[in-house]
Amino acid sequence: MRTLDKTDVEDLCMGATVLGTGGGGDPELGLFLLKRLLDMGKLLELASIDEIPDDAVVVHPAMVGSIAPSQGKGRDLESLSRRVLSEDGPLVSSLRTMEQVLGQRVYGTLPVEIGGYNTPVAAILSALAGIVFVDGDTIGRSKPELMMQTYTVLNIPITPMVLTDDRGNSVLVRKAADFRDAERIARAMAVIGGGTTAVRCPVDGKTLRTAAIPNGVSRAMTIGKGWREAQTSGTAADQAVIIASGGTELFAGTVCRFDWEDRDGFLWGTIFIGGDGKFRDHELKVWLKNENLVSWLDGAPYVVTPDLICILNRDTGMAVTNTNISQGLRVTVFAIPADPFWKTEKALDLVSPKHFDFDIPYVPMEQILRVW
Repeated sequence: MRTLDKTDVEDLCMGATVLGTGGGGDPELGLFLLKRLLDMGKLLELASIDEIPDDAVVVHPAMVGSIAPSQGKGRDLESLSRRVLSEDGPLVSSLRTMEQVLGQRVYGTLPVEIGGYNTPVAAILSALAGIVFVDGDTIGRSKPELMMQTYTVLNIPITPMVLTDDRGNSVLVRKAADFRDAERIARAMAVIGGGTTAVRCPVDGKTLRTAAIPNGVSRAMTIGKGWREAQTSGTAADQAVIIASGGTELFAGTVCRFDWEDRDGFLWGTIFIGGDGKFRDHELKVWLKNENLVSWLDGAPYVVTPDLICILNRDTGMAVTNTNISQGLRVTVFAIPADPFWKTEKALDLVSPKHFDFDIPYVPMEQILRVW
């Protein structure tokens, strides 16, 4: 077990935003709240999946909602901090409700995904409640829909699930017919409250070892460390991030257009990027539903989900969330192979372009990448 400090959480938020593939929430908010917790003297203890006792219960907290640019405007961080970090705030109150339902104390939290805010959410709740923060997640990246997780494929229930928003609404979902219905219920709460906290999927340590994808938190911290060290080594920060992530550059250019809409609790959009340098006279198009999911190079399908499509600010090397995509932004786009779990036929049904109604087959990025 390892106690994380401020440098660790900075690395975590930086790297998690990269693996968030444009989604996963606001990393600035996640970092602000984590630093506030450390300033309050709270401890953040990171444990590996193998350290969790067989009979200990781990839950999966996250925010559900759109990441559209219209969301979160005019946010007062101090006021938000007081609400989120309080004992009667949405995170702790959801955890206490979950413990009442289960009839036992929760041992730890595991991120449902790796992203700039949703990974910190799991860390925040662990520090607030004095429980462990588990090094793993359920997909190896960020995802737009609740059911996109290993647990769905393995038939592990998402319920009980506690949904609580900042307006004071709280709903206990004891049972859902399936993961799709659970997604619809949570998304409806997110639309009502402008986002909702979901504490869900209580599993024991034995199940966790067979179902979760390990080391996602550590991986994010390694990527963040690569970016941080590039600031003093003179290395191009975007290239340092690609190397630290084990990814491969896809494209570099300037955002020519970003068409988007905030609909049904999601940010939907398409990013058009005109190439620069060796990519001159080429265009990369990226379709997103909160996260970057499908790309086309010069009109032909290119890298697609479940492989990760990541966009960096070329001037700073920092990951760009889709909330902050804007015309004229200079970007580097790169891809990271998905975890092998997602390469099976049953798993691909849940995360491939087909799931999003695109008639595009999944081809692993290693087989499709163009050599420039």
